[in-house]
Amino acid sequence: MKKHLYLLATIACCLSSCTKETFREQNFVVEAFLFADENKHQIRIKEVEPLTVSEPQNIPILNAQVILTKGSQTIELAYNTNTKQYEDVNNNLVVNTGDNFEISVKVGDKIATGKTTVPKATSGLTISRDLIVVPPITIRQGIADEIRALFSSASFQLRWSNPNNELHFMVIESVIEEDLIFPEDFPIPTQTLALIQSFRFITAPTVDTVLQIPSLSLGTYGRFKAKVYRVNQEYADLYNSSEQDSRDLNAPPSNIRNAVGIFSAFAADSVFFNIVKK
Repeated sequence: MKKHLYLLATIACCLSSCTKETFREQNFVVEAFLFADENKHQIRIKEVEPLTVSEPQNIPILNAQVILTKGSQTIELAYNTNTKQYEDVNNNLVVNTGDNFEISVKVGDKIATGKTTVPKATSGLTISRDLIVVPPITIRQGIADEIRALFSSASFQLRWSNPNNELHFMVIESVIEEDLIFPEDFPIPTQTLALIQSFRFITAPTVDTVLQIPSLSLGTYGRFKAKVYRVNQEYADLYNSSEQDSRDLNAPPSNIRNAVGIFSAFAADSVFFNIVKK
C-alpha cells in the first residue's frame, strides 16, 4: 500500500504551492484518497506554501477537524503522528464501489468541503501466466546472455478492459518474499542494471490496457499481488494538469471548496502470481 500512496502524494503535491494571492485566500491543502475494499486510506491536511519556496516542505496540520460522511454515517478522523495522516481509529470506515462520500475539514474558523463517488473496479483484468520460473542466477560463463534472454522469457503481461479510455495505474505488492533473484554479491552489468531500474512497481496513470512486466525487476522470488486501479475523473484532471508545461501558471484543478486540494476514490481488481526457482 505504501508504494501507491507515495505516487498519489507525488502527483498531488502540485497543489501545495500557490501564488501569493491564493496563499492569502486558501490557507490549507486537502489530500484525501479512499480505496474501495481496502482498510487503509490516505488523508493529509497540509499548509499551503508560496511559490517562492524552492523545495516543498509538506508541513502537516496536526489539529484539523476532519469528518467523512457517507449517507447517514459520520466518521470523525484523528491525526496519527506516525503516519502523518488522519485516520479512522475505530475502523468504522467501509468504502465500496458506488458509495458517495463527503469530506469536511475545519482548520481554525475555516471549513473546506469536497465530494467524491467511489468508481467501479477495473474490469476484465487477466494475467498471461501466474507461475514464472527464473533459474538461480550465479556467476558463471554465459550468465550475461542468459539474463538478457530472461528479460523476455520470464516476463508476463497484465491486460484489462478500458472501452472509455479511462486512466488506470498498476501497483505490485509482495505477499511472500523469498530469496533474492540476484545474490547480494552478484556483479550486475551496467546494461542489465538499467533494464532492472527501468521498471517501476507503480506505473504512471495510463489509458493503455496492456502492461509488460519483467519478473527479474521484482527483486525476489515469492508470491506477488498486482493491482490495477481505475482512476476517478477528478484525479485524472489533476494528473493531466501535473503533466502540463511547467511554464503554465494556471492553478491545478481542485474539487475542494474553500481551500485547495483533491478528494478522490479508487477501485482495483487484482491478480496473484508466483516467481519460483527452476
